[in-house]
Amino acid sequence: MLPDEIISEILSPALKVSEELFSDTSDVSPFSNYKPSTSDYLLVCKDWLRVATPLLYNVVVIRSKAQANALQQVLKTNPEFGRFIKMLRVEGGFGTAMHTILKSSPNITDLFITLSIYSSDNTGGLCKGLPLINPHRIILVDPNVLKPLKNKQLDALKKALFTCIRSWSNLRIFGYPHAGRYSQLSPWAVKATELSQLLAQTQVHTVTFDSLDSIPHWIATLYTIPSLEVLQFQRPLDEHLISKIESDPRLRKLAKYTRIHKPTHIEPDIAPSLNPFFVPMQFASEETRETIWRRVLFFAMYTEEMRSPTFSCHPSDLYPSRIPILCVSKYFHRLALPYLLESVRLSFNVPGLAQLLEKAPHLGSSIRRIFTAAVPTAYSIHRQAILEVFRHTPRLEVLAPIAEVPFHITMSAFEELGKIAGDSLQELRVFLSNAEVSLSSLQRFTSLRALDLGGYRLSGEDHRGKPPSNVLMTVQELRIRERSVVELLANIRLGSLRTLVLPWTPKPMPAVEDLIKMHGEKLHHLTLGSLHGFRVLEFCPNLTDIKLLDREDLEKLIPDNQHRALVKISSAGLPKNADPEEVEAMLDMYPNLREIEFRYLKWPTTEHEISKSSAVPLAESLLLKNIKVLDSEGRQWTPRLKTGKQSRKVS
Repeated sequence: MLPDEIISEILSPALKVSEELFSDTSDVSPFSNYKPSTSDYLLVCKDWLRVATPLLYNVVVIRSKAQANALQQVLKTNPEFGRFIKMLRVEGGFGTAMHTILKSSPNITDLFITLSIYSSDNTGGLCKGLPLINPHRIILVDPNVLKPLKNKQLDALKKALFTCIRSWSNLRIFGYPHAGRYSQLSPWAVKATELSQLLAQTQVHTVTFDSLDSIPHWIATLYTIPSLEVLQFQRPLDEHLISKIESDPRLRKLAKYTRIHKPTHIEPDIAPSLNPFFVPMQFASEETRETIWRRVLFFAMYTEEMRSPTFSCHPSDLYPSRIPILCVSKYFHRLALPYLLESVRLSFNVPGLAQLLEKAPHLGSSIRRIFTAAVPTAYSIHRQAILEVFRHTPRLEVLAPIAEVPFHITMSAFEELGKIAGDSLQELRVFLSNAEVSLSSLQRFTSLRALDLGGYRLSGEDHRGKPPSNVLMTVQELRIRERSVVELLANIRLGSLRTLVLPWTPKPMPAVEDLIKMHGEKLHHLTLGSLHGFRVLEFCPNLTDIKLLDREDLEKLIPDNQHRALVKISSAGLPKNADPEEVEAMLDMYPNLREIEFRYLKWPTTEHEISKSSAVPLAESLLLKNIKVLDSEGRQWTPRLKTGKQSRKVS
């Protein structure tokens, strides 16, 4: 058996709420993201229950009426638990339960209260309970800057707070609510001045500000507080604000702050070698040495990370510049240079890369991936440079943009790409400059897996003749940007096609329907700009996920019969004025559906927002059917604790 002190040390990291989180004044509460309840630790055994209870109740965060009611019941049953509460964060009104909580918690030293109170909130319990405590620190936040709230519940809470602030004899630290980007606006300046005058009647010695983007004129009112010793700026300040502080003698004397840290790369201290003539692997064979050093340099040049188009190529503390590695020796230069060139980012550096490949053509075979940013192709120097780069990349596998920024190339560059890298290229995502492309030029790309080709039209000869049977046979993912090519592609076999993207929203087009009818049985993934009443699922029996770009198309997706393959639906959002019960009934047509994503949805973070959300009841009812609902960030909604009335309403 472990002594209680050891168990306490083990459980403390899991149960304690950090000071940083408790005092966080961000617009979105750091406690709004759902996490499994830490109270589960108390269920492990009686020893853990005994030791963990004081740790669990040391810092209490209340974000809903249901939580307040639950805590009230606990304190009524076990009044001694209230003595463990030292820090209390209240993010709302939460009714009469707050009176019981405050009455049962005489040892509260730190109190956090939000002034984001709506007329539907009940602050009666807070107003009645605040005089029963005597905190050392209070933090107020008022996030509704642009649209100030005005209601009786908020007025009552402010009145009770101001009365208590005058009477709390232990109050020494005050967190200012009227500070931030809009601290100079006249309504807030008036409120800040009034609050400063109130603090002059207290024994406060420290006033804290979460953030300021300027030094407001009303800060001088704080100098009238007789006991004031410190004005604490919580977040680092830039040099402009620091100069303002230093120019005011009173403020300079009171202010405490840190400067914004500008990271600088510090080279690690490396002890000098005891043997300066030591040569690593001196007696190993050349083949062994190269194999080992190549593996070391593979990681030193973070080659794997560079293979992702989203990886930043700009040097940082974690990923410093790779160039110094090439400068160690000729041996390192020879072995590391292929890793430097394996994944290339193209932007304004196109002419420089072209010159390098002209001088050393053999280096072009090292280039496997080219990720593109915006390139001014209007300039002839860049058009010619891009053409020159393609002439030296016989082993190129990927040509794709870093983001959704079109990379324009000329028809001659496209043809050169097909001649040189047609056998190796697996992913091609470019825009042609209004060029005419023949199917025979596409036949050169024999290894393509993903094709996204825009800004072109197919040759008229291709429309008159029978399309070749072996064009684009290896393509698994196809994005069609040009409406003019849909009809022709509907007559091509595309034997490997699994993913089809039609991102635009045309008028009803028979060619689109023909394309889906032709390839529907092969498709597993489909993105459509608009359905236009077309029953797409009838022709795609093996589709596992579908992405709809039109919000209203979700209601039009219903198949005549159950679709058993569909696992995920992605939609822009809930249809306007949609009835959650009707949407839920519609989704019953997909017995194996496990996930639905609303790309323009953001989960509410406060009890007030949750009560007004139409997506929350839908998400909770679908969760009972084992269907997850995701928002724009891919986060699943997780039900919160509810009062008895709310639970009955949901059920």
